Amino acid sequence: MTSTQRSPRTSVPAPGTSRRSPDDPSLRPLVLFTAVAVPLGWVMLSGYQILELPQEPFVLATLLLGLVVPALVLTHRQHGAQAVRALLKDAVRPPRPLWWAPLAILGLPALVWGIAAAFGGARPLTSSLLLDATILFLTSALLINIWEEMAWTGFVQRRAMARWGLVAGSLATGLLFAGIHLPLAFDGASGAGDVGLGIATLVGTGIGLRLLIARMDGWTGRSLLTIGLLHASFNTTSEFIDPGYDWIRLGMTVLLGVAAISIPLRPRHSSQGL
Repeated sequence: MTSTQRSPRTSVPAPGTSRRSPDDPSLRPLVLFTAVAVPLGWVMLSGYQILELPQEPFVLATLLLGLVVPALVLTHRQHGAQAVRALLKDAVRPPRPLWWAPLAILGLPALVWGIAAAFGGARPLTSSLLLDATILFLTSALLINIWEEMAWTGFVQRRAMARWGLVAGSLATGLLFAGIHLPLAFDGASGAGDVGLGIATLVGTGIGLRLLIARMDGWTGRSLLTIGLLHASFNTTSEFIDPGYDWIRLGMTVLLGVAAISIPLRPRHSSQGL
């Protein structure tokens, strides 16, 4: 259930800042974020394909200019510097309890590899594969996914859920997440069928991942660090299976997301100000 009324805080806000919670259900910040993020993402993620240039600089530009900067600027504009500091703290805060961190890192790869092994589609866990996967995971998490989730979860999804509820807010975020990545459906596609499959994959896994994140954000005490590790783990999991079996990774993400929202979120004492 959504509500536009927020419980008053016991502390007095600094001059010039809003009295509302950072999870404000106002529509305007989400619209402004979308108006910046989606067009810039389309330009950047199409640009490297058109120009036949390396993907990485364009991805980093999308992350910085399309996601991180708008999220921080709009947060500051609406709630002031204190809310920006709170968002940044969430991005480096360990989960509570701490065991959520290794679960977020290892849970999905272990599950997907085990199922793929039963179908004959798992790659042998050689030392070379494990080393390459570890490097990929660390670089993805530290350079991209933690900061990406600071924007997607910390700014967009929390606000969307405050406005429309957990499920509808997660669905809206998942569609927006898929929308900004839409040009990737054309990367390497050989026809309309490949593009259609790419779009369906983006939408399906985007929604599944957002449903799972919706619960994990609450379960981990609003640790965006843990959410970023989960996102990096999702990306890295593809290294452990043959390409033809990637449907297992995508399908399990959707199933885990649906399962997660079926579990009631138990109330817990908040320590957001710490």
